Amino acid sequence: MSQESPGPQRPAAAWPAAPSWTGPAPTGPAVLSPRDAARSSRWRIIVGCSALFLALFSGFYGYLNWTSVARATSAIQAAGGFVPESAMAAAVAIVAAFCVLAVGYAGVGVWNIVARNSTAKAPLIAAIVLAAVALVLVVLYTVSRPTGVTQIGGFALNVLIIVRSAVILRMKTGPAASAG
Repeated sequence: MSQESPGPQRPAAAWPAAPSWTGPAPTGPAVLSPRDAARSSRWRIIVGCSALFLALFSGFYGYLNWTSVARATSAIQAAGGFVPESAMAAAVAIVAAFCVLAVGYAGVGVWNIVARNSTAKAPLIAAIVLAAVALVLVVLYTVSRPTGVTQIGGFALNVLIIVRSAVILRMKTGPAASAG
């Protein structure tokens, strides 16, 4: 048996060039300037406390809706009437939405307060997403109410959460100074 040579060798494809650093390589975790670190910590506490307040507000509002539905259902049934299934499903969906928002706000609020001295972005992103969803729900709820009652407080706190979180996310981090 003869062994054949594989033929002419093709040159291997060149790997992409290694990135060139324009400055010294980072030596540690990214940190904010002392001024930005103080603002970030303070604003994360504001975001967290606002979310906790909205958790209480959403939980209380869910409870009020639940008791209102229970009383109305009892009154209708006592009068010999019937509660349509679609109306009951809508009421349960509203109560469930408030309860989910309350739990979400509580989690996001505690998470932002615990992360007040870090550069973690996840708690802030979670706060923005939750507040944006809540803003949509507040607008839909306000528009669908026959009385036209506006939820100015909830609307304003959600806007505050979004704005403060976005400002914190835009703060620039740099490498930690070496203790040398």
